[in-house]
Amino acid sequence: MPDEKAPAIIAVLVVLIIASLYVLLDTDTIIPVEEATIAPVEKDHTRTWVSASMTNCSRSGQVTRVEGEIVNRGNVPVTMVTVQSIWKNDQGQVVDTGLIYVLSEESILQPGESKTFMDTTELRNISRCNVRALDWWAGQDRVES
Repeated sequence: MPDEKAPAIIAVLVVLIIASLYVLLDTDTIIPVEEATIAPVEKDHTRTWVSASMTNCSRSGQVTRVEGEIVNRGNVPVTMVTVQSIWKNDQGQVVDTGLIYVLSEESILQPGESKTFMDTTELRNISRCNVRALDWWAGQDRVES
């Protein structure tokens, strides 16, 4: 009577499989893990930021003049600062732009310092002026924050 033994063998196999899975998948067992120490990453706190603002826009005869100021708002000295002058007509459309080299390679603007600049145009249809800082380079001497 081999047919009577088959259900018993299947039952024993099922119990063994369930017991094996229980042992293998036991999540209550704590396995010690070595602690890894991670060295903190040093952040570079160097920040370069130059702002440019217009202080005056005036017309005298056929010449329109824009005056402004740059400020080193970063925490490192900067050099070679370039500002863009923006010339607009009555409708607010940009008619022309200019480049102003406020600082040369030899000049250094320390954090917090400012420097004035100016630009002119002889275009006739100018009614508004504006400026923006275009480019600057970090100087050689770094200041720690």
